[in-house]
Amino acid sequence: MKKENTEVRYDIVSNEWIIISPKRGARPNNFQEARDCPFCDLKDQEKPKFYFYKGKESNGKKWTTVVIPNKYPVFNLENKNKKIKDGVYSKIIGKGHHDLIITKEHDKFLSQLEDTRSEEVFTCIQKLINSYKDNNFVKQVAIFHNKGEKSGASQPHPHYQVMTLPIIEREFKTELESFNKFYKKNKKCLYCEINKRELKEKERIVLENEHFIAFCPFAPKVGFQVVISPKRHNPNFEKITEEEKKSLSKIFKKMLYKYDNILKEKNYNFFIHTAPLNKEYPYFHWYMVFYPRSSSLGGLEMGFRIEISQAMPEEQAKILREGK
Repeated sequence: MKKENTEVRYDIVSNEWIIISPKRGARPNNFQEARDCPFCDLKDQEKPKFYFYKGKESNGKKWTTVVIPNKYPVFNLENKNKKIKDGVYSKIIGKGHHDLIITKEHDKFLSQLEDTRSEEVFTCIQKLINSYKDNNFVKQVAIFHNKGEKSGASQPHPHYQVMTLPIIEREFKTELESFNKFYKKNKKCLYCEINKRELKEKERIVLENEHFIAFCPFAPKVGFQVVISPKRHNPNFEKITEEEKKSLSKIFKKMLYKYDNILKEKNYNFFIHTAPLNKEYPYFHWYMVFYPRSSSLGGLEMGFRIEISQAMPEEQAKILREGK
């Protein structure tokens, strides 16, 4: 049987890369079929990379958080990164890492656990990013979580994904260009200026602590979208301090609680945008973004990439801010 590799194909019309990963179709979906949870018992999974138990790295006899290679990865390390061009068509045979961070409890998300458990997840992300840095095939690191079937999750057991990409995808490349353009013109960081504006006006702020602010963006892509931004300028998530990590864990847990209990939202994604690993990006500012998935995309959103939000972000921030 011919082995099917993941291919990253270039759409010359839209100027974006599309990932085609046949192996991903073999993933079991526990939302649709009654199965034993593959993350409660790890015996059929790949060998864990490391474990944490109550905030400290452990030997795995007891664990509260574990990192394993994805059994159904988008990219793997067996391939050689190879670019192929054939007339108007171009593709990359993808090579990379695809890891899962799994918390112990089957039916509890981080909003229901103590702050230290969020710290464990963020420490795992730090360790993974640092472990990727010596790989010259890594350009961008995608860090994300899918909660609920509508968000793209195939397993109800809470898990968080960290995946390397052999390219910098179009939307993030555009974002980097915007940061760079603003920095060259103003000699200032774009997100540092956004932070100042939000803190001054307050009307879109949802939460704030010593090191972070959470706010509904001025031009949201979806309703009740929220950004968590560090107050200290820092392009790289993996360079946060231990003190910042504690603050992040607290504001992150409170934000998840608001989604779970105020909005009663069962489906959402969150992502961490951090600087690519291929070079230094001093003008960038890492941040986290939450996307509720309460509504489906329509023709305008899908066909023309113009998002429609049905309420003002200032009103949405007020609902989240004042909800208990």
